[in-house]
Amino acid sequence: MRTREEQIADLANLFGEEGTFSFVDDLDAATKHVLEAERRAEQRVRAEIARDSERLDWLLSHSHYGIPGFDPVVSGRTPEKRRDDLIQAIDAEREVG
Repeated sequence: MRTREEQIADLANLFGEEGTFSFVDDLDAATKHVLEAERRAEQRVRAEIARDSERLDWLLSHSHYGIPGFDPVVSGRTPEKRRDDLIQAIDAEREVG
């Protein structure tokens, strides 16, 4: 993956080939394009995390016998604590993965 600066320089060069803007305008336009792309990527990640949370909430609310490996029936843990345990396990795996 290229750095932000590399992407901006590449775009500025592409814009400059057309000869329509000055170098400063090219650099400014390229910077805006890259920053907007980063913002959209962050929004997609946040949306995916929200969908994961919704799936997790659904799974825990529809699971009468627990989730394998979390065994809430035997442990006597509340649904809220089971959810927290599962979220922590998923977050820990994301950090490793």
